[in-house]
Amino acid sequence: MAFAKRNVLAALGVLAAIDTAFAADTATAYKLSPGDVVEIGISSVPERTQRAVIQLDGTIALPEVGMIPVGGLTPAELQAHVAAILPTKILHQRMPDGREQMIVVKPGDVTATVAEYRPVYVTGDVLTPGQQAYRPLMTVRQAVAVAGGLSLLRSRSNQAGPDPVDLQRDYQSLWGEYTRDYFHGARIRAELQGQASFDTRPPQGSPLSAAFNSAIAKAEAEALKISLDNFQQEQDYVEQGAKDAATQIEVLTKREQVEKDGVKADEDDLARVTKLFQAGNLTNARLSDVRRSALLSSNGALQTSVELMRTRRLQEDYLRQRARNENTRKIGLLTELRDTDVRLADTTARLQAASQKLQPAGASALPLPVSGEAIQAQITIIRRIGEDWRRQSVEEDSEVLPGDTIEVRFSSDLGRVASQ
Repeated sequence: MAFAKRNVLAALGVLAAIDTAFAADTATAYKLSPGDVVEIGISSVPERTQRAVIQLDGTIALPEVGMIPVGGLTPAELQAHVAAILPTKILHQRMPDGREQMIVVKPGDVTATVAEYRPVYVTGDVLTPGQQAYRPLMTVRQAVAVAGGLSLLRSRSNQAGPDPVDLQRDYQSLWGEYTRDYFHGARIRAELQGQASFDTRPPQGSPLSAAFNSAIAKAEAEALKISLDNFQQEQDYVEQGAKDAATQIEVLTKREQVEKDGVKADEDDLARVTKLFQAGNLTNARLSDVRRSALLSSNGALQTSVELMRTRRLQEDYLRQRARNENTRKIGLLTELRDTDVRLADTTARLQAASQKLQPAGASALPLPVSGEAIQAQITIIRRIGEDWRRQSVEEDSEVLPGDTIEVRFSSDLGRVASQ
C-alpha cells in the first residue's frame, strides 16, 4: 500500500511538473529554434538586409560573416548577439561604378528580428487541418478559426464504427417507443383499478421534449376516459336489462298467483257442476262451459309460469353477462399489460445497448443520455520542452508557440443513467 501510494504521488508530481513546464514555457520569452527565419539589417546600408533560416544545428549563414549560432536565444538576445558580431567583421559593398567599398558597421546600426516563426500545426476535428503561419500572441481559438473552425462532420467521417448521429437517432427513437409503452402500461393499470386518471409524468431519464411526452400522456388519458365510458355504458345497459327483468318477474309472479287462484276456483266450480250434472240437475251444455273455463284458466296459468321461467332465465343471463363483461375486460387488459411489459423490457435492453454504443472509448459503464448532451471539443497542445515532447490539455484562449501541434477532438459528457 505504501509503495502504491508513493507511485501515485510520484505520478501526480510528474503531471504537476508537466503543467508547470507548459506554463513557464508560455510565460517566458520565446527562444529561437531551427526553422525560424531571422532578418538581419544594417540601417546605414539598407540593401544589405537579408534573411536567414536557422539550421538544425541552431546557426544561420550570413555572407562575409559565416555561421552565427543563434539557436536558443530570445529575440532580444539575438539583437545583442548580432550587434556584437557584425562590427567585428569586414564587410564590403560594390558601388554603382563597380568599385568595392569597405563598410564600417556600428552596433547601433544593426537590427536583428524574427521575420518568420516556425509554423503551428492544427490536426483533428477541424475543417481544414494542416500547417499555419504563426503570429505573435496567437491563441488556440485563432488557430482553429484559421483552420476553418471545429467540424463535427470531419469528426464523424474520421471515426471507425457507426455514425454517432445515427446512434443518437436510434436512441431517441427507442425512447419514443419506451415512452409510448410506459404511458400505455400506466393507462391499463389505471383502467384495471377503475381509476379515471394516472400519473402523466414522463419516465425517469427521458431525453424527449416535454411537448412530446405530454402529447403521448394526453392521448392515453383520452383513451382511458373513452374506454371507461364505453365499458360503463355496456354495464349500465346490462344492469338495466337485469332490472327490467326483475320488474317483469315481480309482475308475472303476482299474475301467476292470481291465475293459480283462478284455476283453483274454476276447478272447485267444475267439481260442483259435475256433481249437479251427475244428479241430473244441470244440462250437458252447462258442464261443457264450466270445463272450457277451467281449461282456459289452466292454460293461462301455465303460460304465465312459462313466461316467468323465461324471464328469470333472462335475468340470470343479464347477471352472468355483467360478470362475463367484467372478466373478459380484465383478461383483455391483463393480456395487453403483459405484452406491454414485454415490449418495455425489450426496449429497455435495446436502450441500454444503444447508450453503451454512444459512450466514448474508455468511458465508464454508465449509459449515456441524449437530451442535453454536451458535445465538447477537447484541445491538446503537443509541444517540445527541452528534449521531450509533452501533451497538455488547454483552453481555447491559451497561447500557442511556434512549432506547437494543436490537436482537436470531439467528446461527449457522460450523464445519468438513461433508463431505470
